[in-house]
Amino acid sequence: MLLTLARRLGLAATTALLTALLLPPVSAAGAQQEHDPCARLNAGEVRYSVREAKRVTFATAEKYGAAETRLTGCVFEDGAYVQEWQSWGFSGRNGFAPPGSMWENTLYSPTGSFSFTEALGRSNPGTQLEYHELNPSSRWGGEHGATYNQYFEGEGAGADENLWRYMEQGLYEQAAVINWNRPPDMPTRQGASFAIFFHAGYAPTWGCISTDLATVTRLLRKAVPGDRIVMGTVEDVFTASAAASEATAAVARAEEKAAAVQKRLDTLTTGLLTFGVLSVLGLLIRLAFRRAGSPGKPRAARRRADSSPKPPAPEPQAAARPRAHTGWSPAEITSADPSPPFEKQPDSERIGTPREDVSSRNR
Repeated sequence: MLLTLARRLGLAATTALLTALLLPPVSAAGAQQEHDPCARLNAGEVRYSVREAKRVTFATAEKYGAAETRLTGCVFEDGAYVQEWQSWGFSGRNGFAPPGSMWENTLYSPTGSFSFTEALGRSNPGTQLEYHELNPSSRWGGEHGATYNQYFEGEGAGADENLWRYMEQGLYEQAAVINWNRPPDMPTRQGASFAIFFHAGYAPTWGCISTDLATVTRLLRKAVPGDRIVMGTVEDVFTASAAASEATAAVARAEEKAAAVQKRLDTLTTGLLTFGVLSVLGLLIRLAFRRAGSPGKPRAARRRADSSPKPPAPEPQAAARPRAHTGWSPAEITSADPSPPFEKQPDSERIGTPREDVSSRNR
C-alpha cells in the first residue's frame, strides 16, 4: 500500500502527507517576554523591591543584547497592582547590562529598580515630579566633578549634554529622570554612566529607555515622587514561579517528543528517497530495453542478428488463368518470332505457297 501511494503521489507529496499524519500536534513555544508583570509583582515574583511605590513601570527585554523593550505601567489599587497601560520601546543599543557592567560608553541600560523624582522637557505636562523647563543653557553633567549626573545651567564642557539641543531634536521633548547612579537611590560614582532618562524618540539609545511621546507624557502626568521603574531582561527581573517551572518542564517534554518524532521521520524519509531512486532506475532500464528492441535481448546480439546474410525472397508468381486451346503455347511464343501469333501475313507471302497436307502426315 505504501509503495502504491508513493507511485501515485510522488515522493515529495508522500513525504508531506506522512509528515502530517505521523507528527503529533505540538503547541508553539510561549514567548519569552513577560505579558503581565503586574500579576508577577503581586505574586512576589519580582527580584527587585518597589518600596511600596504607588506606580511601577516595567521595562523588560527578552534576553541580553535585545534592545526592543516591553513597557508596562502598574498602579496599586484595592490592595493589588493592576495594569494601567502597556507599550513598546527601546533600551540601550546593546540591551540591558549584566550585573557590574554598567559604565560609560557601553551602550547598556542599567538593570534594577530605580525611582523617579525629577523630570525635564519643553513645558510641564502636569507632573508632580520636580520639573526642569529647558532653555539654551540647560545641561546634564557628563564631565567628572561636582555636576556629574546632575542638572545644571551654564556653558558646560565636552561631555556635558546639551539638553536644549536634544529637546529640539524631539528626544527630550518630555523626559523622566531615572535615578541610576545618583541620589536618592545610590551615591554617585564617577564614570558609572550618567543621563539615564525615560524619554521620547522611539529608537535604541546610549542607555536610556526610549518610547513614543504619548507614553512619556502619560507617565509624567500621573507620576509622583517615589514611583519606580524596574528594568532588565525577563530572567533578571522575575523569579521562577511554579507555573513557569511547570511550563518549562512541559516545553522540555515537548522538545524531547518532537526530537523522537523527527528521528522517525528522518528514517522514513530516507526509506522513501531510496525507494524513489530505485523506482527511477527501474524506469530508465525499462525504457532502455524498450528502445533497444524486445525486452531482455542484448543490443550486441541484435546487431549480430541484423548483420547475418538473409535468404533471397521468393519472386512472386503470376496467378494461373484458364488456358484456351489455340494450337500454341506461351513457351513457343517466347522462343519464336516476337511478333504476335495472330498477326495477319501479307497476301504476297501467301501466294504461291501450297498448303501442306496434314492428312498425309498422319499416315
